[in-house]
Amino acid sequence: MEEENQMNVTTRLVSRQAWRIGLGLLAYLAVSLPVFGAEVNLPVAKNLSSHGVTQAQLNGLDTVMLQAIQQGTIKGCSFLVAHKGEIVYKKAHGAFTTDEQVPLASVSKPFAASALMALVDQGRVKLEDPVEKYLPEFKGIKVEGSKSPARPMTIRHVLSHTAGFWGNKRITREKMDLIRNSKRPLAEAVKGIAKYELLYEPGTKFLYSGSGYCVAGRVAEAALGDQLFEKVAQDALFRPLGMNRTTYSSSNTAPRALKSTLDDMAAFGQMHLNDGVYNGKQILSKASVTEQRKLQIPEERFRAPGLGWHRGFPDENGLADLVFISGASGPRFQVDRRRQTVTVFLVRTSLQKVVPLFTDLNQRVEQMFPVANDR
Repeated sequence: MEEENQMNVTTRLVSRQAWRIGLGLLAYLAVSLPVFGAEVNLPVAKNLSSHGVTQAQLNGLDTVMLQAIQQGTIKGCSFLVAHKGEIVYKKAHGAFTTDEQVPLASVSKPFAASALMALVDQGRVKLEDPVEKYLPEFKGIKVEGSKSPARPMTIRHVLSHTAGFWGNKRITREKMDLIRNSKRPLAEAVKGIAKYELLYEPGTKFLYSGSGYCVAGRVAEAALGDQLFEKVAQDALFRPLGMNRTTYSSSNTAPRALKSTLDDMAAFGQMHLNDGVYNGKQILSKASVTEQRKLQIPEERFRAPGLGWHRGFPDENGLADLVFISGASGPRFQVDRRRQTVTVFLVRTSLQKVVPLFTDLNQRVEQMFPVANDR
């Protein structure tokens, strides 16, 4: 009996020690987690008048979305508007919620390009580095009809859709599978892409292509010792921004299957609007953010490609004051420096169905926040 009592005392002492250790660990986590990876959403505006907008104007955005649902165009969608770093509107209608995690399709490209630019900031890669430096399977690649190798393809080329790859339209089923099949490992997909000849010399023509971003993601992996691109993007971009609900659907298929939310995308857009700063922290250098909104190929001024973004309204220095992107599954993402706005539209349907819808929404936002000499 005495032995049993001693065992009980010992057990209680061990339990108390474990409890103290557990409390200490919880305290440590409570302090350390906000430093790296804590969710930091944009604040909600408390005073709409300070943003020069009325509730009646915002209600008009509801009307646009509800009409699309009533007409059967979509089953549901969501829309967020941030102005000068505060959310003035965030609503979902129909079969949708404001915290829904949605596949982004091509809207993933600015995120992938920004992850690469983070590696540029770190000195891990350079935009003018040839792709073959990291991926030897591209050494000696030729343009169709040419007997000699093409000029070196660079990281800048793959990020600006000027690498010479075939586009997404009217391509074979095999090529489409290399771009779109999220079950295929990225390394395997890129080796398949390298087996095909280019359509034109790198750096001479813009042709929108998902293959270039598969190659860009694989370059990032190789530059960091074959880390998966999911880890590269999380370490360099998503966790520092507190984007806890942004992830690739499969860790080995980036950058083809990104999912995100209204709040996470708003944080990313605000970081670009603030020249790389978010929540007081420099996530990307100003130089890298500026590079992404530069015209990358003068010969294609009409299409005006940037790095990851499409471009609009260049300023006197040729830098885009509007960057935007749409995806095949319907999302639309815009960052407007003239108006200091970030808008995010999320939906699950074909892009063709919702172009009039998100165009109407964004035009209403432009009317709410007019700028002088708007073009």
